[in-house]
Amino acid sequence: MNELAEKNPFSFSYQQEISGVLGKSLRPRIPIQLKTKTNTWITISLYIDTGADISILPKSTIDILGVNLKSGNEVIVVGLAGELIRAYIHELECRLEGTEGFKIRFAISEKESVVPVLGRDGFFQKFNFYFNNKDQTVQLEKINPS
Repeated sequence: MNELAEKNPFSFSYQQEISGVLGKSLRPRIPIQLKTKTNTWITISLYIDTGADISILPKSTIDILGVNLKSGNEVIVVGLAGELIRAYIHELECRLEGTEGFKIRFAISEKESVVPVLGRDGFFQKFNFYFNNKDQTVQLEKINPS
């Protein structure tokens, strides 16, 4: 285990998944907790995407979170394959388990087929991300405000 992992409790193993192109593939995912309208926390596993501007969630999360989809600001986001996706921006309270919650913006898609992604806006201002391919982990280091 490296020095960062020893001093930092936020270390998550890559998840093995099946890729249509590569067969088995290891992917960096982390469990993020989102606060529902009933003030409970639910855990959603999100792919870390350093190329994504904003985090995105599939339509089914509105039922879990108790969010009115169309009450958010409508946007069109571009998916990985260039697909245009209509989504609505909502500010949601999130956290890593055991930490204080904070609000960031999520685009919630009109479609269910959207892959849940953690983008740069919001979360990346709270944590530094370290991808350790040797150990097959992603480690997060909380950024202390100045």
